[in-house]
Amino acid sequence: MFPDLPRFPLPPAQTALLIVDMQKADAHPDFGLGRKARAAGIEAHFADYWLAVEKAVANQQRLISAARAAGVIVIFTRIATQTRTARDVGLQHRLVNMAVPVDSADAEILDELKPTPDDIVISKTSSSPFNSTGIHQLLHNLGCDTLLVCGVVTNGCVEGTVRDASDLGYRVIMVPDACAAVTAALHQAAITNLDNAFCNCRSTNEVVEEMART
Repeated sequence: MFPDLPRFPLPPAQTALLIVDMQKADAHPDFGLGRKARAAGIEAHFADYWLAVEKAVANQQRLISAARAAGVIVIFTRIATQTRTARDVGLQHRLVNMAVPVDSADAEILDELKPTPDDIVISKTSSSPFNSTGIHQLLHNLGCDTLLVCGVVTNGCVEGTVRDASDLGYRVIMVPDACAAVTAALHQAAITNLDNAFCNCRSTNEVVEEMART
């Protein structure tokens, strides 16, 4: 058995809040994933997911407010190409029909989480932003070595982001109650895989209280 990770601190100047893929394509029932599910007659399969997304959004709003108050940089990642034709989409996203053109409604961050001019929005064509963007250099420029990670889906882009960040030497804190997956079982499987191996897992309440004390 490997020892558990230490409890990572949250120094505001070295910490970034990374919000993964909270966009209309996969976090709003009227667009992208939700629209495709209705067209395929399987929208009932996603009922629990949309409820989980609502709860995650409420906690993300709290995290964003606490981060801004503490001086923690807020970074949004979104699935989006650099072209309006989406010809630069990655192979994996192309195979699962996740091509999201840069100026499309599906690429927009949810209105409830609308970025401010001081936030950063990064478009990616892979599950983890560390594979298709300059986020590693960006975080280096910002002096950030600690990441708070939340978003959707827990067992997909969130998990990939956490694993890559950990491998690159970041101290990662995942906030499970600010994440969502299509099923509770998939959500929990990701937490089990990641906690104390690739990241610390903490609740929104814990993180908000810690940022308030900094």
